[in-house]
Amino acid sequence: MRNDETLQVLLQPGCSGAQNMRHDALLLESQRDMSVTLRLYTWEPPAISLGHMQRAEELLDLEACRNAGIDVVRRPTGGRAILHWEEVTYAVAAATNDRRFGASLAQSHTVIAQCLRDALARLGIASSLSRPTRDPGRRLLRQPCFASTGRAEILVEGRKLVGSAQRRTAHAFLQHGSLLLGRGHELLVDLLAHMSATERESMRARLRQETITLAELRARTPTFGEIAGALVESFSTRLEVVPDTRVGTPSQRCGRSVSALTPLPQPAPNTDPP
Repeated sequence: MRNDETLQVLLQPGCSGAQNMRHDALLLESQRDMSVTLRLYTWEPPAISLGHMQRAEELLDLEACRNAGIDVVRRPTGGRAILHWEEVTYAVAAATNDRRFGASLAQSHTVIAQCLRDALARLGIASSLSRPTRDPGRRLLRQPCFASTGRAEILVEGRKLVGSAQRRTAHAFLQHGSLLLGRGHELLVDLLAHMSATERESMRARLRQETITLAELRARTPTFGEIAGALVESFSTRLEVVPDTRVGTPSQRCGRSVSALTPLPQPAPNTDPP
């Protein structure tokens, strides 16, 4: 089977923030053919990731982060701060000239968003694509990622469920994003520096108003395996590829090498009614 007929799937729950970002960066650096990789993972312990334009010492109360056991890492993509807690994170790596993703950043965002929407539909959740609007009153680099809506992000009932960011090189692109399971991301507000109590409460209210979670949409929050099954099936179907799903032992799955990972049968998507 040719590389362009296969979806390489990596299931890697429970990695640290540094391991997760190192692995995503490696996916981008090593992408040289027409294969597509879908990586699905969680964070242990919870971590704040910053976009490449943000400075941790200016944005965060680093002592509060240490006291709370929260790691701080930098993403290989742009965007703003995210607290990765109660979420499933996806990463997609492919060649820049892979026409299945269109010919531009905007087109690739849209194709991936359609795959994400297909997966949510398999979980019984109807969603829509965002249309970003300008808000001159925002202090952009200080705002949490989920306090604003960007290009082709996933909304349910007008509120953000999935936030994404992408980086492109001459040869490849990496897009990763967070699918919210619960409200853990809101605790970022308590870890930001130089904010009054009034400002914190205002930002917390904004996050609650502008985001929604799977826990609010389903009587039972889908498991990592159920979400992974829906995502693998939706990407495979829309891109017309065959999934090759792999997972490692706890000692292997967060490492730099993918070669040690062993095949795992594809999890079945959740079919319970919403």
